Amino acid sequence: MRIIVLGAGEVGYHVASRLIREQHDVVVIDHSPELIQRVKEELDVLAFRGHAASPQVLEDAEIDRTDMLIAVTSSDEVNLVACLLARQSGVPSCIARINEPDFRETALMQAGKHIGIDLLINPSQAVAEEVCRLIKSPGAEEAADFLEGRVKLLVFRVQKLAPIVRHRLRDIPGIGDGPAPFLIAAIQRGRETLIPTGNTMIEADDHLLVIGKSDLLRDNLHLLGIVSHSARKVFIIGGGRVGYNVAHMLEQDETDYDVRLLEQDPARCQMLAGRLPNTLVLHGNATDLKLLREEGVTDMDAVIAVTNDEGTNLIAALLAKTNGARGVITLIKRPDLVPLVAALGIDAAISPRLITAGAILRHLRRGQVLSVFTSINTEAETLELVAARRAKIVGKPLYKVKMPPGVLVGAVAHDDEILIPRGDTVIQENDRVIVFALPAAVPQAAKLFGA
Repeated sequence: MRIIVLGAGEVGYHVASRLIREQHDVVVIDHSPELIQRVKEELDVLAFRGHAASPQVLEDAEIDRTDMLIAVTSSDEVNLVACLLARQSGVPSCIARINEPDFRETALMQAGKHIGIDLLINPSQAVAEEVCRLIKSPGAEEAADFLEGRVKLLVFRVQKLAPIVRHRLRDIPGIGDGPAPFLIAAIQRGRETLIPTGNTMIEADDHLLVIGKSDLLRDNLHLLGIVSHSARKVFIIGGGRVGYNVAHMLEQDETDYDVRLLEQDPARCQMLAGRLPNTLVLHGNATDLKLLREEGVTDMDAVIAVTNDEGTNLIAALLAKTNGARGVITLIKRPDLVPLVAALGIDAAISPRLITAGAILRHLRRGQVLSVFTSINTEAETLELVAARRAKIVGKPLYKVKMPPGVLVGAVAHDDEILIPRGDTVIQENDRVIVFALPAAVPQAAKLFGA
């Protein structure tokens, strides 16, 4: 597939790098000479400087023979105009990033629909949705649902004192000595992503990608040394776009959350109080430890630091964690800092740029698969596929299937039954299957199921 990426910032760079590994033909355009130079030096793509919404620039990039355009510049208007020009040139699929805070009700959203943009992504909304998933999965760095929520995928970091450290998977009680309640599908160790076997040794600071039945996974996390707890009391630090969206989503949820939101701007506090009737809106400084203690941060199940300042978020998150908050999530704009946050004892770090890139990659898979989860902490991708009638994987035990390197079957749904597969598991026609694949193996994984 030939894909043009407009914008060479963190989102565009990350998307382009993933697409290259999946052997797509990628073109990157940006007006910044520094960003274009970085792309040229580090990625095997055609990259050149130019205005993303210029008809001549797009013509020079051979827009007329392009399969997809991904517009992720910092300008909503440029992204929309570029998509309009791409549609006029016959590009089949267009994706645009929109930063407008209330874009669902704006003329921008309507304009996007009229010109045929396939996906409009709002980073603030996407981050808020990720925060809410993490609130419902205490202790996890990332979370995703599959098979209408019957299967859950979680990413955890192995603590140094966890009982599974320096143990092979096959030797861990409750995991390797019989039918397991979940599957460790991938391990991120430094910059290397492993598809594990029974002989794989667990190391401290590994990131484990774990999948299992939703009703069993949480109850058995103790096997990994993870203490899970229910989250009801939530303290949001920062009443900007993300903070507001998180509070609004929690108010709409069936769970009866006790939500508090701290904001420094008095005028913003008044607006938030008017829009969030079931949230206690507080005025104050995010790094005022006395105020945090007075407002009950020590008793919180989850503290979410999502101000517009990275330094403030880190300080507030550390204050909350060191003063007794059970789970702490912080917003980090620089993706390169996300891996460092765990060393500070913070439970999860989220990056708007990486989450936006993940949403784009998920959409890119559609048509081949039912849904996709693109992990921030690991290189593995999780695909939900349907086994076609004549697929190579159908009708034979998994141990007889020649599985492509870097591919692992994580769960199988046959009618109403969900299985964590073993070597003798047989996949049938129309079974829905959760598959893990390294980026380079995604096309082979889809082909295995006839997609």
